[in-house]
Amino acid sequence: MSKKKRNPAKQAQPVKKNAPRKAGRVKPIAVVCAIVLVFAVGAFVLARTLGGGNSSSGGTQKLTAPADEAKYIGRYLPAGYAESKVGGGGAVTSDIPMKPVVAATGADGLTVALSDVTAARNVSFEYKKADGSTIPLMAYVKPSGKLFVGVSYCVPCKGAGQTLTADGKLTCDSCGTKRDPESGIGISGTCKLYPLDELPAKVVGGKIVVDKAALEGWTEQPLDRKVG
Repeated sequence: MSKKKRNPAKQAQPVKKNAPRKAGRVKPIAVVCAIVLVFAVGAFVLARTLGGGNSSSGGTQKLTAPADEAKYIGRYLPAGYAESKVGGGGAVTSDIPMKPVVAATGADGLTVALSDVTAARNVSFEYKKADGSTIPLMAYVKPSGKLFVGVSYCVPCKGAGQTLTADGKLTCDSCGTKRDPESGIGISGTCKLYPLDELPAKVVGGKIVVDKAALEGWTEQPLDRKVG
C-alpha cells in the first residue's frame, strides 16, 4: 500500500521570534505619564506668562502698581517719552553700587558722559538748583538695556543711595526697599509706595542730557502714602 502524502499547507508553521505584537489597549502607566507631561508643560507656560523669574536676567515681571503709587510713576515725563536704549544690560550677577561721576551744567541741562554710565552701569551725580538746593541724581542701565535717569532720593527714609542687586532688584541703601528696575514699581520695603522720580533725558553726541526745566521744577513727593 502506498503511503499517503501529507498536504504541505497543513504542516505546522515555525513560530517567529520577536514577532510584532498586535496593537492592544494602552497601558495605564502610559496614560499617567502623558497626563503628567501635559500638566508640567502647562505649568511652565503659565509661569512664563505671569512673568516668573528674575528681572536681572532680562525677563519682564508682570507687576501692577497700586493707584496711590502709580500716579507718581513717570510724573515728570512728557507724553510719548521713550527711554534711550544704550545696550549693556542683561543679568546682574553681583551687587552694583552707585559710582560717583562728574556732571556738567550747560544751557540745555545737565550732561554726563554716556561712556561713564555704560562702563559702571549705575552712577550717581548731583544738580544744584537756582534756589541753592541740591538734587541727588542717578543713571543706570536696565536689564533691557534701556537708560533710566532720575532722582535717587527715597523720600520717606531720606536715602539717596541705590544699588542694583544680584536678586534683580534696585535696592535702597538706607531702608532696603526693593523696586523693579524696569518699571520702577515697588516690590517690598518701607518706602515701596514711593517710586524714584524719572526725569526726561536724551543721548546726544556721546553725552546724556538731562532736561533742565524738569530739574528746576522737581519737588519731593508728598508723604501721603503708607510707610512701612
